[in-house]
Amino acid sequence: MPKAVFGDIYLDIKRKILDGTYAYQTFLPTEKEFVAAYSCSRNTLRRSLQMLADEAYVQPLHGKGVRVIWQPVAKLARGSLIGVESFEEYARSNGCVPSTDVILFENVTCADDLVRTTGFEPGTKLVHVVRVRKLDGVSKQIDFNYFLASTVPGLTPQIASQSIYRYLEEDLGTHIVTSKRTITVQLATDLDKVHLDLGSYNCVAVLDNNAFDTNGIMVEYTETRSHPDSFRYRTVSHR
Repeated sequence: MPKAVFGDIYLDIKRKILDGTYAYQTFLPTEKEFVAAYSCSRNTLRRSLQMLADEAYVQPLHGKGVRVIWQPVAKLARGSLIGVESFEEYARSNGCVPSTDVILFENVTCADDLVRTTGFEPGTKLVHVVRVRKLDGVSKQIDFNYFLASTVPGLTPQIASQSIYRYLEEDLGTHIVTSKRTITVQLATDLDKVHLDLGSYNCVAVLDNNAFDTNGIMVEYTETRSHPDSFRYRTVSHR
């Protein structure tokens, strides 16, 4: 295959872990085999594997190889926030059927209030999308997306109702490899109450996410508002 950059290799190996090609507790192909398969340098491969290790997909074992330590969470109606997995990828890897309702799609210019919220520079052209995300037909979260307009040419509401990340990666060749996240609990808004069946809850879990491509350019800011019963945070620690 053509010479691949570390982001492409990272994504390809991760997909194969998620779909079971590289199963839980098995060892990945050897470094020599990977270098030949991806036509890459050892340093490029090691950078990709380190990213997977940082996100707890694999664990390098000295003298033995690299073992897969990721396994699907039991099928549940909860989010699991780890790595840079998309909503569709999460649903697929956990045996759920994803669906999305696009309730707003517009082009905006980043004004002062958005600068403080998103981190984009003033005057930046953005595509603003609001989506209600569902698993097995039940609303689980509301996403308020702001994408750098220059990185999503041709984006439409129809594409947004499926997978914007898949469009970015497969159609545009843009890969998200780094994500900075902040998690808070906030009082539910009127929009939350309309689209999420909160019952006796008066709050939602809020995830603010800044996503960067392989060049270190911020291409997305998203605020995800999740039902308290549909949210679970999982992190990775190393000693």
